Amino acid sequence: MPKPSSDHPVLRAAVLWRDRCLRRDGSVLSDKSLWTFENITHLVRYYAENLDTREGSFIERLETQLAPAPGSTKQLASEMLWVMYLFLLPNSMQSGTKRQQIRKVWEWSDESLPDDPFQLGEVLENGIGNPGTSFNTLRWKELLFFIQMIDAWKRLRAPQREARLSDPWVFAQWLDEQDDTGTRQLRNMLLYLLFPESFEPFASASQKTLIVRSFAKQLGHDLTKFSYNDRIDLDRQIVVIREDLKKHGAAPNFDFHDKPYLGVWRPTVGGGDVVIPSRNGTEEWYQERFGSSRVWMLVPGTAAQAWDEFQENGIIAIGWDDIGDLQLFRDRQEIHQQLGKLLNKNNPYNDSLACHQFVHEMQIGDHVVAKQGRRLILGYGVIVSDYHFDPTRPELRHVRRVEWKKTGQWRLPRGRIGASKTLTNITPYKQSVRLAYDLMDGPGPVIRPADRRYSRDMALNDLFLSETEFDDIINALNRKMNVILEGPPGVGKTFLAKRLAYSIIGYESPNRVRMVQFHQSYSYEDFIQGYRPKQEGGFELRNGVFLSFCREASDDPEHRYVFLIDEVNRGNLSKIFGELMMLIEADKRGPEYAVPLTYAPTNEPFHVPDNLYLIGMMNTADRSLAMVDYALRRRFSFHRLRPAFESEQFSNYLNAEGVDEALVERIVNRLTKLNNRIRSDHQNLGPGFEIGHSFFCLGDGDETLDESWYDAVVRQEIEPLLREYWFDRPDHVDTEIRRLLRQESL
Repeated sequence: MPKPSSDHPVLRAAVLWRDRCLRRDGSVLSDKSLWTFENITHLVRYYAENLDTREGSFIERLETQLAPAPGSTKQLASEMLWVMYLFLLPNSMQSGTKRQQIRKVWEWSDESLPDDPFQLGEVLENGIGNPGTSFNTLRWKELLFFIQMIDAWKRLRAPQREARLSDPWVFAQWLDEQDDTGTRQLRNMLLYLLFPESFEPFASASQKTLIVRSFAKQLGHDLTKFSYNDRIDLDRQIVVIREDLKKHGAAPNFDFHDKPYLGVWRPTVGGGDVVIPSRNGTEEWYQERFGSSRVWMLVPGTAAQAWDEFQENGIIAIGWDDIGDLQLFRDRQEIHQQLGKLLNKNNPYNDSLACHQFVHEMQIGDHVVAKQGRRLILGYGVIVSDYHFDPTRPELRHVRRVEWKKTGQWRLPRGRIGASKTLTNITPYKQSVRLAYDLMDGPGPVIRPADRRYSRDMALNDLFLSETEFDDIINALNRKMNVILEGPPGVGKTFLAKRLAYSIIGYESPNRVRMVQFHQSYSYEDFIQGYRPKQEGGFELRNGVFLSFCREASDDPEHRYVFLIDEVNRGNLSKIFGELMMLIEADKRGPEYAVPLTYAPTNEPFHVPDNLYLIGMMNTADRSLAMVDYALRRRFSFHRLRPAFESEQFSNYLNAEGVDEALVERIVNRLTKLNNRIRSDHQNLGPGFEIGHSFFCLGDGDETLDESWYDAVVRQEIEPLLREYWFDRPDHVDTEIRRLLRQESL
């Protein structure tokens, strides 16, 4: 596939920003003058000179810093985020999360954000590249660089600005002078957005370095006088490499991500010589299978009730019938406005997007995958007709003809194309597309879970935890061999524990993970060893679950085993562990520390093997940390998990699953405010009683992710918990539930 053309939505948006905001003092989201010297001066004062390094999310800290700034300055900050997010592909940040954050920062000015279908719709749905997690983690530094750069830009005279915009290398030299760290990824993004003909679509300088090192060697370039630390030298050398490759037969506008070039600078994909293609890469697989066609995922009606008709008649169809023929609307904005009236919604974003894509973006030759719920695939086909509106149908009157190639039922692993929207363009998620088609195109070799490698990226998928926090827990587990995850209800302790277990093992191997739940009656006899009644009368000595698991691990010393204990603080820990309280210590593993067990008929000693790890989970709303046995606390590393409502990962997750952006914002805002009130109730509750995010993590049966789903979670899951918390204040609970269910802003 070639580099993005100048007509790419992101590059058109970049031109809009350049002309309105760099050449003038205008705005990309309104008709105001926002990119002014006065506004940027306020950002320097309230952000650059007042950096907040305390705990909290990027947006949370930004709100605190900009609180005293004028409203127009906050709107400028919103537009700067819009520019920073242009480059990001959906797998780096979901479009819904982009819009949500841009809108939130704008509304700090007490004004509503204008709803532009291009700037906030098509543009943010796209993207160019993935800068990696470091861009999001260090976004505060990228914004700092951006503010300082615009401050310097506004100090230039108009002819000086125009001279820089007319020469990419002059602009690059000036831009590097603003980045005193030499590490900002936004520098690379801005150069590509403004000068796509001269620079490559890479955010990372390290990837550019790999390209130069790999191709210069194969093309025989002399780099003895070349400096890899000089970023302009690096960019110029890539231009030379591109021209040389075109002399060797490369297409004029080839992309370094395509075969055979990707395999040269990223050898793990395959390749190694310019003329040898990389055959195993996902991009290459997609290109060979689909060419320039897109792949769509469609849900055939509620609970897939229209699927039989779709197969029988060779069609796909969507609802929103009352709006009439979609071809009669000039653009998506008209569809959006009409649906808002018909559905009584302020912002029917997903609905209008589905209608617009179904009539205008779907093309003959595109593939479509039918899906029920979040993980069940029903088949795939190829679109063979344009859109037409059929008023004679009882429902689902917007129709296209499809030639179904394969039908059946295949279940996707968790975290793979889980969106339950009516229609989703899944082309950007090529790894998931490949997984889905590999499943449907079987039979193939069946890979047992025990044989599947479990990577760090797999563990972090849909995990609302930063990479640093995850690595800290893994490091503690490797060092201490025993960790406890503590936190209020619904923060995903069990979910995380299994990810940690598979990560420490290195494989998704359920047979090497065992789990129990402690309770008030749980005993040493259940856990280690004790006498139990026999069916025929009398008693016999039986090994408990932990002793049996230790022996399994001892018999397999080449592999790691993990034992999970849920509700670890609900049991009598000294009674349950007995003499094992000493043996579980990391430096007491092994035969030299073996001791005889209480009920053992012989003096045969027992030890905990050094390939066994313990992960405990503790609900802080059940009993305080102070009540945990001090001997146990000394032997475990404790890690506090917190609700993730304000994290980008949580908003990204819900947006990717198809939850309406306005509803995502309500969930985040209302649950955050509820948790603030719970934390401040020091007399009865406190931080250990907050409501966790997993109440809103979707199950396989969650299909219609609308207000009714949200209301059901509040009524059926959160309300009973609040009534237990404030059992003596029923009126207060009624007030909290009304706050959660109200449609208006709080």
